[in-house]
Amino acid sequence: MGFGRIFFFIFAFALLEVLVLAKVAGLIGWPITIIATVVTALLGSYLFRRQGLETWVRLNQRMQQGDMPGQEMVEGIMLLLGGALLITPGFITDAVGFALLLPGSRRAMARKVIEKGTLQGFTTMQGGGFTYSSYTRQGPNPFQQPPGRDDGNVTIEGEAHRTDER
Repeated sequence: MGFGRIFFFIFAFALLEVLVLAKVAGLIGWPITIIATVVTALLGSYLFRRQGLETWVRLNQRMQQGDMPGQEMVEGIMLLLGGALLITPGFITDAVGFALLLPGSRRAMARKVIEKGTLQGFTTMQGGGFTYSSYTRQGPNPFQQPPGRDDGNVTIEGEAHRTDER
């Protein structure tokens, strides 16, 4: 996707947001429209903090158990995007932002993202340090271990080097 297409998409989306805001303001008035926009931004920041903290706690629990916190990582990205969309003025961005912040819809979307794509992340190595892992989940259950792997670890293609000299 080239710069021209991205610019056109952003321009068209901003124009659509302005048209929707103007239409809503024509129906209920500008003062109420502005108040509604500010209230959704405040509500969005509250939801972002609350849901972000819950996701962070779940991520830490999964990591302490030695599991790959893929669901939580994808949800964390969705929370960031949802929070940014809710702070952005406009009713379309608010609708998408709330869908990304509400737990039920966010978890369903995160499962779909994980089922369709590649899950990547950093994991700790024995003896300290981090290593990068990447694998694709396929099949009906994206949270099931890859075939032939029942030790809870993921095979990593590539190299890992210690950065701390002892």
